[in-house]
Amino acid sequence: MRGSQTMKARGWTWAAAALGALAAAAVEAGTVPEALTFGVFADPQHGEREAAGSRFYRDSPAKLAECIQAFARAKPAFVICLGDMVDGTSRDRDTEMRHLKTIEDLFRRFDGPRYHVLGNHDLDAFTKDEFLKATGMPAPHYAFDAAPFRCIVLDACYAKGFVPYARGNFAWTDSWVPPDQLTWLEAELKKAGGKALVFTHQPLDGADVHSPRNAADVRRILEDSGKVLAVFSGHNHKGGFRKVRGIPYFTICGMVEGPGVENNAYALVTVSPAGGIRIQGFGAQPSSTRE
Repeated sequence: MRGSQTMKARGWTWAAAALGALAAAAVEAGTVPEALTFGVFADPQHGEREAAGSRFYRDSPAKLAECIQAFARAKPAFVICLGDMVDGTSRDRDTEMRHLKTIEDLFRRFDGPRYHVLGNHDLDAFTKDEFLKATGMPAPHYAFDAAPFRCIVLDACYAKGFVPYARGNFAWTDSWVPPDQLTWLEAELKKAGGKALVFTHQPLDGADVHSPRNAADVRRILEDSGKVLAVFSGHNHKGGFRKVRGIPYFTICGMVEGPGVENNAYALVTVSPAGGIRIQGFGAQPSSTRE
């Protein structure tokens, strides 16, 4: 893996170049381009347990602390966690609430808007209401504005029959977006004045078992709207990218993977209204540019 210091240096070099390019464009056009930069991380899965395979649960607080320090310097418009703040393996509510408090307190060090996406491991020991109350998350699915975009957070943590995940009553491969949420999504996109970004825990690209069973139904709504510039997800710790019918689907690497901060994973994402997307990855998260 690349060292975090090297990645940081590359990150700030890229940021300076990006700012220079934006400034040049502004001079030429006589206007300031409306690009949005936000911070993103996924799957810290904090827990006081021994490492299992490539997952180092106890190292996630140190990784998130480094991540938040980097975001504090970069000053993105907001930071979003794409789910699985805790591992939840103990299934004990009090134990996992202690783990959640540890990792959430670190997230709260970011002095700016912060957002959560519900992950399956977040619901191994909690109900959705319990997780929402502990984190200040407004609802299991919701939307917010981050100029110039409408940002839509989806919740695919439902089992067959659209039963909400709660306290481990599910298999992680049994994931669905319920009909009422699909109706809500369609309405949100219709009333969006401009382009939209979508955030989920489970990837919507349909590549494998990490995707919701009815991911194709969700994609159809996104495609029909003509407004979605990109979708960002976690869940599959390997990360990845796939473009489906014109929409790019990005999967962010899992923070819990690998020992120590040298194996961290997070990113700064810059999106332009024209559809240009630049991901500056840190640690294990690759960088990429899509125009």
